[in-house]
Amino acid sequence: MPDFPVFLAHDHMQRAEDFQRDIDGGVSGKIVHLTVDSWIDAPTKEEYDHAYDSYEGFRDRGLGALTNLHAVASEPENNVRVAREFRDIETAAHMGQLAVIAGNEGGKILGYDPDLLEAWFGLGLRHVQLNWAMPNNLGASQDQENEPAQPGLTDFGRTTIDNMNEKGMIVDVSHSAPQTIIDALETTSKPILNSHSGGRSIADKPQNLFDDQIKAMAKNGGVVGVHFCSRLVLGVNGVQAEIGDVVKQIRYIANVGGIDVVGLGPDWVLGDPVRDVRYLHNTGQEDLTWAKGLEDSSELPNLWDPLVGAGFTAAEIEKIAGGNMLRLFKDVLPGGND
Repeated sequence: MPDFPVFLAHDHMQRAEDFQRDIDGGVSGKIVHLTVDSWIDAPTKEEYDHAYDSYEGFRDRGLGALTNLHAVASEPENNVRVAREFRDIETAAHMGQLAVIAGNEGGKILGYDPDLLEAWFGLGLRHVQLNWAMPNNLGASQDQENEPAQPGLTDFGRTTIDNMNEKGMIVDVSHSAPQTIIDALETTSKPILNSHSGGRSIADKPQNLFDDQIKAMAKNGGVVGVHFCSRLVLGVNGVQAEIGDVVKQIRYIANVGGIDVVGLGPDWVLGDPVRDVRYLHNTGQEDLTWAKGLEDSSELPNLWDPLVGAGFTAAEIEKIAGGNMLRLFKDVLPGGND
């Protein structure tokens, strides 16, 4: 077990056994991205298409995932606390529980209605990632980055960010188009998150960030969660990354933006034998892998010694592992700066 807090910016693992594995791996807390799984977890191709293409599909299955999270947290033996306020993270640490922040990936749960944010907030949602790899009403996604008009944040997106800042919800720009990221940074009054990404100069994938974006995130006081998925780490498909490749990404982000911008966003999604088959089939990603030795949270301790070997100090590793994310939680979540 590490002697420092570990807070993860992004994963999808939300069963009771997943949370126990997190605890065993030394994880103190994480943002679990519930509602993109409305299509990942679709049992048939027809339901997958409906969930992917429609706002209703994201909303309905997302509600089911959030309801299930609260059910898991209600069982004391699971040692899970859903963090609605910053003090819940502190309480979880005191009680030996895993602090889980309920998040959304893709923004489609908000549909066209600004009042839906209030409803989701009341249900415990404290994070919204504006985009996934599809257009929506909040702003342009990474798939639109080459459009001549360079679309960015919409008026609805700006209003949503203003409302999220006021309520104490984390704004996440992972998967957003470059102009959407610029617009979000100009709109927000709070630090923002790019929950699972990397340096595009060393791994050329649209989800990864250019150097100027990394620097802008650092200037904002935000955090970039370094991805563990092989294709994002390396910039190529079909090759499994090594731990050293993840360390290289961490070093690159730190060199460009400074140590205070670096976090961990492993984006773990595999590990459920039932869901894995559906996910890989529905998305056509049979070659999808995570870095060898970092394939789930039980292997997270494998990262600490290589970071030491790469020249990071103990204080820097503590920031990477969770200190920077904890600072963002304190700056954004309700009650954090009271």
